[in-house]
Amino acid sequence: MGIYNNDTIFGIKIYNFNDDDDDFANILFEKKYDEIMSNEQMSEAYLFYTKLINKNEIHFQYFTEYSSSYDDDEGTSFGWFVMSLELFLEKFGI
Repeated sequence: MGIYNNDTIFGIKIYNFNDDDDDFANILFEKKYDEIMSNEQMSEAYLFYTKLINKNEIHFQYFTEYSSSYDDDEGTSFGWFVMSLELFLEKFGI
């Protein structure tokens, strides 16, 4: 039982946290698409990241399709999932 995604990427969010409030995310870049992200779209996100002056405390999430054994319906849903820096560089550093 659990939540299962198929590792397709439909969007990316790059953010950090406000110095005054660790519960409030400061979104620096966010794009979400109806189709799987293209190489050009991934490159745009990667170039944004490379131009950041301060890369400390940067966090990533990706938007993907998932299914859950907890839901009553057997369909799929979309949602945001945490992405490590290493995975971001692997997937987006095209």
